[in-house]
Amino acid sequence: MSLVSVVALVAFEFTVRGTDAPWREAVAAVLAGAVVATFGGELLRDAWAFRLRLWRHRWPELLFALPAVLSLGAAGPRGAATLLSLRLLARELIDLVAWRPARPFLQALLRRPLPLLCLSFLLTIALGTLALMFPAATRDGLGAPFMVALFTATSASCVTGLSVVDTGSYFSSFGHWVILGLIQVGGLGIMTLTTTLALAFRSQLSARTRGAMQEILEEETVQGFQGLLYSMSLITVTLEVLGALALYPSLELAPDGRVLSTSERAFSALFHSVSAFCNAGFGLYPDNFVRFAGNPGVNLTVMALITLGGLGFPVVTSLLDWELWRERGPRRGWRFLPVHTRVVLLTSAALVVGGAMAWLVLEWNHSLAGLPWGERLWASFFQSVSLRTAGFNSVDLAKLGTPMLLLSLVLMFIGGSPGGTAGGVKTTTVAVLAFTFRALLHNRSEVDIMGRSVPPATVYRACAVALISFGLLFVLAFLLFAAEPHLPFRDVLFEAVSAFGTVGVTTGVTPQLSSVGRLVVCALMFVGRLGPFTLALAVGLSKARASYSYPSTKIVVG
Repeated sequence: MSLVSVVALVAFEFTVRGTDAPWREAVAAVLAGAVVATFGGELLRDAWAFRLRLWRHRWPELLFALPAVLSLGAAGPRGAATLLSLRLLARELIDLVAWRPARPFLQALLRRPLPLLCLSFLLTIALGTLALMFPAATRDGLGAPFMVALFTATSASCVTGLSVVDTGSYFSSFGHWVILGLIQVGGLGIMTLTTTLALAFRSQLSARTRGAMQEILEEETVQGFQGLLYSMSLITVTLEVLGALALYPSLELAPDGRVLSTSERAFSALFHSVSAFCNAGFGLYPDNFVRFAGNPGVNLTVMALITLGGLGFPVVTSLLDWELWRERGPRRGWRFLPVHTRVVLLTSAALVVGGAMAWLVLEWNHSLAGLPWGERLWASFFQSVSLRTAGFNSVDLAKLGTPMLLLSLVLMFIGGSPGGTAGGVKTTTVAVLAFTFRALLHNRSEVDIMGRSVPPATVYRACAVALISFGLLFVLAFLLFAAEPHLPFRDVLFEAVSAFGTVGVTTGVTPQLSSVGRLVVCALMFVGRLGPFTLALAVGLSKARASYSYPSTKIVVG
């Protein structure tokens, strides 16, 4: 019954597209209510069957049920029905996996996880585009045009934040819930999909595929996969709820100055909390966070969420090892953290502090001009944190000076850390390359970090990720320059790097892009979101090493 109600709602929304008659709203509300009612009925039935074990057996439904209940007040039954429809469709896809005739095709995909990851993201973008074209998704009741819907869905699924329209005023509450769902799926979808595949199909996965997934997720066993999945879900929900509670007191006014209702305020806090943790950069205010440049609560909360989302789940889970800190203490506990965790923390801290000091000095008379001294300091640290992958801005980036713009390109290209929601080539890649350079200067044959040697395969992978990422960025940026010859060079370059690094900041040229330019930016966002990760998978799934080697030779370089 639940699937039937979802199909009926989708069919009705598109067959009466553009009709302003009151009966259309009434029928749509009834069909949306049917989706909510059937989902609630199934959940109550399962609650009676499983009782206290309901969370263990139906935790995905419960995770969707909570925001759906909240959306009843903010967006009505149609907003709640959107969220529940996504879960019901996902459940049908899972049931399709268990369908025996589909097994050969799925097993073939499992042997080649790269197409599987790409198809999963393309499917998410396609569903998001379809949902944003619903008449209920925009305030004018006509739905978003295809190109606007495609661009927004791609940006949300790839957690970028670029938009050709004002997200807060153009889309309705229904559309905001769709974007929120795409951000959540896009931010955590790769890790969740990979882990779920390892759990559900461990018997069908080849040893090579299992090895690549275990290496990427840094887990040795299937039990480790399962633990990571639960940890990811718990950490995500906890941090996003805490972030929403922290933002709630400051988000009392709408963009037009009116006082928000309790439900609207709660949704705004939740939307910005999820967007910050997933490093998406979507906001409901036309000036993003410029109006909150001097608000310490908003600045600290958003920066904390961006940082925790960008550090990666392996790092966050290792930091939450209470037994380590209790037994070893803060000073000794640091030395017993994994080298990966320490490298990520030190590299991230250096980039944040260095970027903030550079922003404060270089932008003193540009984007920071006219602000009080305290707000200049807040804005410098906020932009340093956000610029590497999140995409929020608390100053007008159209006033950005050329020196800081060039440094911003470097920060955006680096991005966040592996295993999280951030984009870019990753901090660990840059750290490995830096230590490789140090080893060359000291004439050492091995690269060592913190008393541990780095395997040559890791060094090769870091070089490959950086080189291929730069090559892809160059080619797609070239196409964007060809598609937009009338736009300033610095603005187009900034847009290209921002899209590739899934950052989402812009100097204001995004709405001016042509249809071809928007498609190129969509490609930049898609490649930037999947590029480094899929490259790591490709290296991990490469064929067996050759059992022979060629005679060595000398080549003069440099």
